[in-house]
Amino acid sequence: MTSPIAHARTAKTAGSRPSPVRVVHAIAVYATLTATAALAQGSVTISGKVEASVDYLRIASPTGASRTHTGLSSDSSRLIFEGVEDLGGGWSAKFKLDHGFNVDTGATGFGGAFFGREAMVGLATPYGEFRLGRNYIPMDDLTAPLDPFYFSGIGAAWPMAIFTPRINNSAKYISPRMGGFQARALASASEGVAGAQYIGLGASYSDQRVDVHAAYTRQKNALPAGDRKEFMLGGDYKFGGPRLTGFYIQRDDPGQPRRSTALVGTNWPVGSGEVRASYLLERQGSARASRAVLQYMHFLSKRTSVFAGIARLNNNAGFSETLNPALPVLTRGEDVTGTQFGIRHTF
Repeated sequence: MTSPIAHARTAKTAGSRPSPVRVVHAIAVYATLTATAALAQGSVTISGKVEASVDYLRIASPTGASRTHTGLSSDSSRLIFEGVEDLGGGWSAKFKLDHGFNVDTGATGFGGAFFGREAMVGLATPYGEFRLGRNYIPMDDLTAPLDPFYFSGIGAAWPMAIFTPRINNSAKYISPRMGGFQARALASASEGVAGAQYIGLGASYSDQRVDVHAAYTRQKNALPAGDRKEFMLGGDYKFGGPRLTGFYIQRDDPGQPRRSTALVGTNWPVGSGEVRASYLLERQGSARASRAVLQYMHFLSKRTSVFAGIARLNNNAGFSETLNPALPVLTRGEDVTGTQFGIRHTF
């Protein structure tokens, strides 16, 4: 295809001298075509989620005393900027900046870190994907999909999942999927901070019916006595629309009893909605906490849903787990029954 400038030059050679207006017009058209071609090779998208709920809690102490709490909370609301540029040959550059905020107050979450959910830049290649920045560890990548609540809302498993989900100053690798298998690895630099050096490994297999995930994390010098080691094994089985899911996580700290969390759950489509349920059990020595959750999520559209759920959490004298850290902090041995009604909108 002959460019507008080349056309103008051809006309001049033929003896018809173009007017200045025509030359300016040709340059403008050529610049527009060039910019359009450049934009076709790369893109930036803005997406996110806004979620808020009304929560009612009844908290009971081991002495028999009780108290209640009613409030508005926000969970997993976020604003995401993502970009990708095609470099050719199966290579592309990419970035992701994920800002977490509380819609009930407008405040930034994650202790004020603006892109506290995730901040990375990387390369996707035929040999896998490489990321640098604040990354999710492989254990979080592979555990979150096994939670029927996908780590969100009153049923989210992450408050009892016992591992650190995101690591600063880290390099991450995700292999191509080959025959259903995929591997992940992460390593972080401590930058002189004790306990900030991590190594994470993960492997998964997925097909139309079954997902099997395993992950390992080692945190160097997490305690004065030595390194912390964590292991996860889990999976799900899909039959038609419903699925059954579960995982087991254990943490080994030197000189301390092993700590573990186990989950079984289900997602069950019903009409224009989905029933979600899970049961978690956490143990460390004689300490024990258990939680049962049931929720119905109704999809008003592809982007908007409303939900209602109820949860019961029991702590013995060794634990003070809570339904969600955004909700009131419990003391050891306190139990809580909570109900939640909310709205979620993704964009």
